[in-house]
Amino acid sequence: MSVLFVVGLGPGDTTHLTQQAKKAIEKSSIVCGYRTYIQQIEGLIKDKIVYSNSMGGEVERVKKAVLSAKEGYITSLVSGGDASIYGMASLAYEIGFGVVDIVVVAGVTAALSCSARLGAPISDDLAVISMSDLLTPWEIIKKRIEAVNIGDFVCAVYNPKSKNRTKQIEYALNRFYDSRGDLLCGVVKDCCRESEAVRIFPISEFDYDFVDMRSTVIVGNTQTYIKQGKLITPRGYGV
Repeated sequence: MSVLFVVGLGPGDTTHLTQQAKKAIEKSSIVCGYRTYIQQIEGLIKDKIVYSNSMGGEVERVKKAVLSAKEGYITSLVSGGDASIYGMASLAYEIGFGVVDIVVVAGVTAALSCSARLGAPISDDLAVISMSDLLTPWEIIKKRIEAVNIGDFVCAVYNPKSKNRTKQIEYALNRFYDSRGDLLCGVVKDCCRESEAVRIFPISEFDYDFVDMRSTVIVGNTQTYIKQGKLITPRGYGV
């Protein structure tokens, strides 16, 4: 069977592409992806056939990639961050399993790249939750927020806020505050891009106007603290 690479592009700048991701794209004749992600790798795909579309076109995009691979073209289907974390990997398997040979290429997900910018906030157990209720019912998301509280997890919050979805992140942080107190939060906007902005504050001083869809919020657990402007969650070593 022909090969379909499902490639995680990392946080944005091409210097954060893994070597495997770069090689998969270079091997491919066709590259499919969301327009924003295609723009990130324009310098790598000048000699490729490119198919891109907008948000909401995920099924069409994956079907195009599977068809291209089925027709004998080595194809890359690209996602931001890691393709298995809110990316195209699961949909690629749902549509293309048994039709083409699927190879998922890992990328640096936002929780990791943003943690590096903030210091070391996710050194302990981590939960990842998206505030987007387009594909996951809000009632399910609310249950997951409570599960984070029960386990006192550090939590990386993806898709915290959009133009039409503004209250979910406020709900989540209020629930964290009510259950675990005034936890420290780090926000990274446009991680690893020229416009990158990093801010740290407790929940009680959280700037909701600063956050948008280009942001990732990392909420510490009850042990997380600030040292010289960096968020640190102790691993448990006796120092």
